[in-house]
Amino acid sequence: MDLVTLAGLLLAFGSVLLSNWLGGGEVILLLNLPSAIIVILGSFGATLMQSNIQDASRAISLAKWSLFPPTFDFSFARSSMITLAYKARRLSLIALESDITQLSNEFATRAFQMAIDGDDPESLADRLHDEANRIHDRRMSSVTFIESIGGYAPTLGIMGSVLGLIQAMANLDSPEALGHGIAVAFVSTLYGQGFANLVVFPIVRKLSGYADQELLYNQLLIDGVYGIATGKHPQRIERELTSYE
Repeated sequence: MDLVTLAGLLLAFGSVLLSNWLGGGEVILLLNLPSAIIVILGSFGATLMQSNIQDASRAISLAKWSLFPPTFDFSFARSSMITLAYKARRLSLIALESDITQLSNEFATRAFQMAIDGDDPESLADRLHDEANRIHDRRMSSVTFIESIGGYAPTLGIMGSVLGLIQAMANLDSPEALGHGIAVAFVSTLYGQGFANLVVFPIVRKLSGYADQELLYNQLLIDGVYGIATGKHPQRIERELTSYE
C-alpha cells in the first residue's frame, strides 16, 4: 500500500477541518450526505454519459494503483536481461525457454516466447512497440475518465448549493432555519472543489506517472529482447539499457 497517498489525503482534508475549526466553524456542518451524493455520484454519472461501461470498469481498476501501485524495478529488469543475454550467447535462444516461465512480467514473457518461436527480430520489435503504446493509450484513456470526474465535480457542487438554497428559501418565515439552510447549502460547493482538487486531480497525476513509467519499463524489455534475438553482445545490451531509469 502506498502510505504516501494516504498521508497526503489525511493532510489535505486535515488542513480543511483544522482551518474550519480555527475559524470557529462547526465540523458537523461540513458533514452532509446529500452534498456528497450529488457531487460524487453526479460527477461519475456525467462522465459515464460521455464514455461507456468498459471505460468505467478500466478506470476503476486503474484507480487501485493510487493505493496499491505497480512495481517497475528497472535495475532488476536490466540485470535479468544481461543474464539471459549471456546464456543465449553461450547456448542458444531456445535455451531461454525454461527461464521465461519464471519471469513475473507478462509482457516480457510474451516477448521472449515470440522471439524463441522464431519471429523476425525487426517485425517482433515493431509489434511489441505497438503493443506497448496501445497499453499506454488504454491506461491514459482510463486516466482521462477519472480526470473528467474531477472536471464535473465543481459544477455539480454548485448545482448542489443551488438546490440547497432553494430548500432554504422555503424557510423565509423562520430566520434561524433559513440561516442554517444557507450554511448547509454551500457545503456542496466545498465538496465539489475539495473532491476535485484534493482527491481526483492528485490521483490523476499519480496514475499518469505510473502509466508513463510502465511504458518506459516495457520499452526496456523490448530493447532487451530485441538485443538478445539479434545476437548482440551482452555488454552492448547493458550499455543500451543503462539509459532506462
